Amino acid sequence: MKIPRWMVPVMAVAVVTPLSIGLGVVLLGTGEDGEAAGTGVPAPQSTALKAGDVGVPVVYAKLLRDAASDCDDASLTAPVLAAQLKRESNFNPRARSVAEEGTDDDGGSLTDPRSAEKRAEDGEKSGEGLPGDGGPDASPGADPSGVARSERPVTRGIAQFSDADWAEEGIDGNNDGVKDILDPADAIPSQGRKMCALLRTAKEHPDYRGKPLELALAAYRVGWKAVEGYGGLPWATGPDGDTYEYVKAVMKAREQMVVPAGDVVGGWALPVEGPAGTPYHQRGSAWSTGLHTGVDFVVPTGTPVKAIGPGEVLAAGAGGAYGNQVVIRHEDGTFSQYAHLSQVKAVVGQRVQGGTLVGWSGDTGNATGPHLHFEVRTGASFGSDVAPVPYLRAKGLIL
Repeated sequence: MKIPRWMVPVMAVAVVTPLSIGLGVVLLGTGEDGEAAGTGVPAPQSTALKAGDVGVPVVYAKLLRDAASDCDDASLTAPVLAAQLKRESNFNPRARSVAEEGTDDDGGSLTDPRSAEKRAEDGEKSGEGLPGDGGPDASPGADPSGVARSERPVTRGIAQFSDADWAEEGIDGNNDGVKDILDPADAIPSQGRKMCALLRTAKEHPDYRGKPLELALAAYRVGWKAVEGYGGLPWATGPDGDTYEYVKAVMKAREQMVVPAGDVVGGWALPVEGPAGTPYHQRGSAWSTGLHTGVDFVVPTGTPVKAIGPGEVLAAGAGGAYGNQVVIRHEDGTFSQYAHLSQVKAVVGQRVQGGTLVGWSGDTGNATGPHLHFEVRTGASFGSDVAPVPYLRAKGLIL
């Protein structure tokens, strides 16, 4: 696999000397792409977070990877944190725990945000149990935490912190001077730091019922004092049975949050071999939103353009300002777009693999010269774009 000659940001028609960093050459962009600049460029990963509606919203993928890598405990991985957020809030940064019946909106408890029907459905699919599942040695008894469910605080945000916990444990993850419980750029790093601390505490109690990661998840949900009271995981049939089900669901869902880098069918490939020009989110009047919504590869007309991964062609042909374009829905739930093509080879409905020829580069549509405009999106349409460079890096395609 060749690593492209990522260039200092220029307009699509310009070419400059590549800037080397370590073993690879990277694009120095703005905004999300800029994290590639400088030192500490990560190597390709053997697995990648599953992106899109079926997995992790790609806008949170880097936050989750960074939060996991900041912990010195290898058992805290990005898939674990992703599965936790899926269960906590379904990746909704404005989520709020549901108040107990009979309380007003300002009171309530730490409750499962799923509907009763969804809880019942998930319970039927829960699979193998955990320690404390109500077996022969189970002794649920009273709630050892000493806190009735109706007295537990309301929680908010993508990581579901209570206001009291946030005041103590929230951090300014994006260094903008504000610790915002509703900002994933603050909440996800705070989630990672809290889980890391709970894992360290859990490992100090090898006699407790449950694995350290299970104990940390339970403590994130109801607090370490409750875990101490139970001597490990809460009982499945006790007052905190919902916490037992929460841990069980997260442990199972973490396996569903990853795909192999290179995927099992067709693999993943770079769209073209060539240097990069205009980076993602460069500002300028040439674009209707004032921002560049993809990354440009500076290649001459007629350069073969390839699908980056397995998927289905959703659009192939004229695309307005994009000129001739191809849009592909991938098996990981994301979408890729290839624009300004001189010719389109792909057809709508076609199944493609990584490396499948979909067209040839050109300068059709709103273009100042021959190049490939490449986008990664969370949906098929304009306006759902995300930073392409971190996405390609997560697939192991660039250093």
